[in-house]
Amino acid sequence: MAKCSLCGKEDLCFTCPYCNGVFCAEHRLPESHGCPSLHLAKDHARQKISQSFSPLPMDDIYVREPENKRVRTYRRAPRRKRFSATEIRHLLISTVLVILVSISLMGGPPLGFIEGFAKIVLFVSAGYWWYPVSIITIFIASFMIHEFSHKFMAQHYGLWSEFRMTTQGYYLSAIAILFSFPIFGTGVMYSSGTRSVKEDGMINVAGPLSNTVLASIFAGASLVMAGAFGGIAFPLGFVFMYVIQLNAILGLFNMIPIQPFDGATVLHWNKIVWVIVTAALATLLLFGYFVLPAML
Repeated sequence: MAKCSLCGKEDLCFTCPYCNGVFCAEHRLPESHGCPSLHLAKDHARQKISQSFSPLPMDDIYVREPENKRVRTYRRAPRRKRFSATEIRHLLISTVLVILVSISLMGGPPLGFIEGFAKIVLFVSAGYWWYPVSIITIFIASFMIHEFSHKFMAQHYGLWSEFRMTTQGYYLSAIAILFSFPIFGTGVMYSSGTRSVKEDGMINVAGPLSNTVLASIFAGASLVMAGAFGGIAFPLGFVFMYVIQLNAILGLFNMIPIQPFDGATVLHWNKIVWVIVTAALATLLLFGYFVLPAML
């Protein structure tokens, strides 16, 4: 006997074909257990109804009109921007890990985690408490903006999309915290539903593109400040440098053209887009490591 994933009741349970959850007879229907992929069940039901009235095959995007009439295209309605309780829990866990990684990177190898806390105490005692707070906030924002860009783009195309921690993510986070290694990958933004190659590419490029935009904003701001004031004062200049370097590394890391990285899907969809985004991130990385330090 298996246990229902929703109520915990032991029963001869059923596996939901849309979310792969195990549920009792009372909660076996997608509507009864609040299936996160309920839209797939509805699409499937609509297809069955449509096919019973028409000899032509139907899908969830296109509806063929009778002969001598033009073919009309129906797009999936964008899904509401929603967060389930499970996703919020995973996001909170990921946030804690991201904070610890940021503290470790602040300290640097080989004892980054310990030295990071020591630096925080030093900055706070010197009255620069806002500096470590800014660094941690930027790290969290860069990571979350990347993930939410994937999520909201998927929901824009009418897909189910939620963040989940992974076993590999825990291992990578532990390595990053212990060895101050810039590894990014606490979890994955899962998406499900029928989509085209272009839609899949757009969803995957959304994350690295958000990092490109964020790094570009701070790079532009640093150039404006350097031109107006002849330089960027400490420690504001280091905050700018950190934002650019972090987002450039995060974006480039995800643009690796090998599965399961975003870059593999983007490259499969559009090679030109992959080259443009990767080149932009590489340029921003060089700017953050070589050009900006000369302005400080």
